[in-house]
Amino acid sequence: MPPKSKGRAFRNTPVQAPVPSKNEPPEPFSRPSSKLEPFLSTLSTNHIYITHIDTKPVDFKRKIFLVPVLMNVAIVGLILWRIKNILPWYMKICWSLMAGARNETSLDTAWMSYNDIAKEILRRSMSFVLDLIIYVFIWPWPRAFFTGRAAGNPVLWRFIVGFNREEIIVRRSRRWFQAGLDMLEEGSEQDLVLRTVRQAVDPMWMNEKTGYLMLSKEWDLDWKLMVTATKLCDKKKMDMKDFKPSIFIHDKTFGWMTIESAVASGTAKEEEGRRKIVAFKDELTVMGKENLFFRWIELVQFESSQPGGFGPERQEDTMIKAKKIFHDSLAPDWLNLSKITERLNLNQGSANGFLDVRIYLRGNEDPGLQNVQ
Repeated sequence: MPPKSKGRAFRNTPVQAPVPSKNEPPEPFSRPSSKLEPFLSTLSTNHIYITHIDTKPVDFKRKIFLVPVLMNVAIVGLILWRIKNILPWYMKICWSLMAGARNETSLDTAWMSYNDIAKEILRRSMSFVLDLIIYVFIWPWPRAFFTGRAAGNPVLWRFIVGFNREEIIVRRSRRWFQAGLDMLEEGSEQDLVLRTVRQAVDPMWMNEKTGYLMLSKEWDLDWKLMVTATKLCDKKKMDMKDFKPSIFIHDKTFGWMTIESAVASGTAKEEEGRRKIVAFKDELTVMGKENLFFRWIELVQFESSQPGGFGPERQEDTMIKAKKIFHDSLAPDWLNLSKITERLNLNQGSANGFLDVRIYLRGNEDPGLQNVQ
């Protein structure tokens, strides 16, 4: 018999999943690239920030920006007209009350009836209230537009940056976000933040708006940071691609953390599916068939919500119905549509192909659906 081996016997131990390093934040958060440090050092820890590149046409951006410029110029003009007409009257009232000089604003109440006194008090009170409303609620609009300092102002931003094919857009959270919130603690507060962020980076919504139109009750534009980011790129300290759609959240333990937009709005596969759907909608819009896009969405939404689930057979039936709708509506252009779907990889006949529209529907409500007949 051959001698027994004296070699040591080894047992196959199961491979354990890698444990996240204590120096790294848990998923879906990660540390941003060190290349972003010049930009991150200018951020306030009291806000969430979203960056992306606005690639809308330059002419479109000019037209969009011209609207608030004209509106605020008109407001300033009306305020100046009001000041020109009302300031002498206020000066005469002050001169009459403080210096005792009689003028047309002086009232001799001893010779006036109670009705006349009441009417004069009401008239002056209404004038005071009107001017107070203008000062408190209307004047801040043009003041912030032309001379805002806390977060900069759009006029200074456009003056420094100008109008470019690619522009860095930086949004920051408003008061809905509680400064100091522990984003690593799972719960309703974390869900609310991630849901709000997911809506803010939805590809379809972002595709339809230029950066200036992204002001909302949840997000404000940080004009000063947009200028800073642009200057960093001009000085070659950072690249334009560093400001791809990303979300930045500060944590006391890990410092600045980032959520890539693919994670914030779903998986990378879902984001790619949404990108295809956005491109397909644009193609149909060019063909003058945008309503066909919403009919397609309505069909898939209806079929996928039926009892019994959205199995392979129902998917196949839905795809046949969808192709019939497109064929009947685009009979002369059917060949062009086939080329478009092939180019966008939308004619696979599966949930990852022609039915990718379900990815667009997930967590996304489009007002256009309400107009589909």
